[in-house]
Amino acid sequence: MSGSAVTDNDDPAALGLDKSWETVLSTMHGARSALYTAGSTAILLMWGGIITIAYLAQYAVATFAPDFAERYPWYPGPLWVIITLPGVIASMTIGYRAGRALSPGLAMQHAGIRVFGYWMAVITAAGLLPGAAGLWNEAGAEKIPFVLLGVMALGYVLFGILNRTVIAVFGLGMAAAFYIPHYVFDDVAPAVSGIASLLLLAGVFAWVRRNGEW
Repeated sequence: MSGSAVTDNDDPAALGLDKSWETVLSTMHGARSALYTAGSTAILLMWGGIITIAYLAQYAVATFAPDFAERYPWYPGPLWVIITLPGVIASMTIGYRAGRALSPGLAMQHAGIRVFGYWMAVITAAGLLPGAAGLWNEAGAEKIPFVLLGVMALGYVLFGILNRTVIAVFGLGMAAAFYIPHYVFDDVAPAVSGIASLLLLAGVFAWVRRNGEW
């Protein structure tokens, strides 16, 4: 008899089973990502605002209190820590509550522990690296935001690559909004960074409105 032999790959039932498994795996991956990124939209918007406030606060101190800035040139380090610390706590709270709304059971607890551990590692690194570089002193504290923003941006990029692309894009935008002005605009760099952060915040907001993800 002529003609090619029928293989399992040509079997409609086998093809249907393969497609079903792909659908199941895709659904499982989507559910897993949803747990890990629960509340991420609100968190991104919140951090866009926090970073903008930090930039503008730094510029305001340098502009309207030059004597203070000259006497305490290390003020940007403590200023950024004070402004960003509430955001860290709020991020964990938002993520935990959003995750419980999706799945109040054991799966949410495991996902929450992993996400909490990841961000605690990022935050710890953001605090330890300036110390390891010898910046926790009057001479080096001015450079602490450079390390802090770099570590946080890297954390967003890595987390976004694994879970949600917009988070990685936000991390890249956060880094660009900070580093480029500080190497180009000198004294007015914080103000330019603040404006850039407002644009980043507007971009995230527009993306949220377009995709209907609140």
